[in-house]
Amino acid sequence: MARALPPPTPEGALIRRVRESLRPRVSIPAAAKLAEVSEATWGNVERGYRTAKGGENPIPVVGSASTVAHMAYAVGIAPADLEKAGRADAAGVLREIQGPDEVEVMDVPSDHGLVMIPVSPDMPEEDREELRRWGIQMARYLGERRQVDSTRE
Repeated sequence: MARALPPPTPEGALIRRVRESLRPRVSIPAAAKLAEVSEATWGNVERGYRTAKGGENPIPVVGSASTVAHMAYAVGIAPADLEKAGRADAAGVLREIQGPDEVEVMDVPSDHGLVMIPVSPDMPEEDREELRRWGIQMARYLGERRQVDSTRE
């Protein structure tokens, strides 16, 4: 008689669905490496069970908040989707992994227009200055490129 397999958890089904929808397709070994979990753990969480030693009845598996969050991060799942799957705990950990949502937009005026560069609020001033120089060079390059393209038409 066939053993009854436990259904996957909502978060396991979500992770599998998203992983399998990625193009190019991401294998369990590749995804597990990104999430820094074992391949066995990844598969167990997706399936919602692990195989018992000796072929006995499968054992239900629910990933820890940290494991599920790292798996979700590896395949690009949003915290809100984990919450919908009933894993608010993992969503909280995922938000910590993702870091702050705060982004400033640094306006860099140039002779060829305004360049807007997203930066972290805590970026050091010396790094901002380097980005400003880069932004001006990029605007100059694009301006020259437009001139060349317009003469070809």
